[in-house]
Amino acid sequence: MLMPRIQGKELPAAIRGGLWMAAAAAAFTVMTTLIREAAGGVHPFEIAFFRALVNLILMLPFALRTGRAGLKTKNHKAFALRGVCGLAFLMTYFSGAALIPVAESQALTFTSPLWGTLLAIFFLRERLTMTRALAVIVGFAGVLIILRPGVLQVSLGAVLVLAGALAAAASNTIVKFTTRTDHPDAVVFYQMVYVTPLIFVPALYVWTWPALDQLLLMIGVGFFATLNQRFLSRAYASADALAVLPFEFSRLPFAAVIGFLALGELPDVWAWLGGAVIFSASLCMIRQETRAAR
Repeated sequence: MLMPRIQGKELPAAIRGGLWMAAAAAAFTVMTTLIREAAGGVHPFEIAFFRALVNLILMLPFALRTGRAGLKTKNHKAFALRGVCGLAFLMTYFSGAALIPVAESQALTFTSPLWGTLLAIFFLRERLTMTRALAVIVGFAGVLIILRPGVLQVSLGAVLVLAGALAAAASNTIVKFTTRTDHPDAVVFYQMVYVTPLIFVPALYVWTWPALDQLLLMIGVGFFATLNQRFLSRAYASADALAVLPFEFSRLPFAAVIGFLALGELPDVWAWLGGAVIFSASLCMIRQETRAAR
């Protein structure tokens, strides 16, 4: 893909990475909106299967272009594990996103770095610092702001989206390991190689032959999911994570605009406030840990 340019000059790395991240946020939001639209007539598991299948088909030109040498890897066990995490994400996030407003689902997905921290502490035996503890507490306070348990009944959709954010955190942890030796596009390709047959099994149990408009919606889900993954890899390749992560918050205004135009959804003030709290906690934690690592 072409790098963003102004009058023939390449943009500074931080701005270039930020634009890639904003583009990834827009693609993910459009994907979620299409899931909401398609779920009116097709089960989320089937939508998830088409998402994986279309993603795999779109990555085939990369596989053919690079050949066996470009796809050679020693990380198949890690890719298989990430395939299981991807299966969990598809089954939970797609089911949850079909049930709740787009802006609410986007706000709740900001918990993914917080889940990643908890996974690192419990399974990788990383140290629980004061910064991490405060970030997790404040971040999940943001979740309570959105869900308001005791005031509103916590919806199944919100619980499923949170589970999807947890699965995404596990998957992202594996990505950090595999991209040390493998090309980012190869990581995306192998993800789909493993996850497509896995998601096909649950999709079979709820399968209905889609009408043409439903099929086009599901192809759109796969297309924008692929754009999201490729834009993300380019964002992190362009600049430091601290420079590009703030642009991920653009998912919330994108969700507000796209959700209103496509579905007539208006996000309430609690989704904005809770999303801002969760995102700020995650960003502060990442900023502190990056500085400590340096």
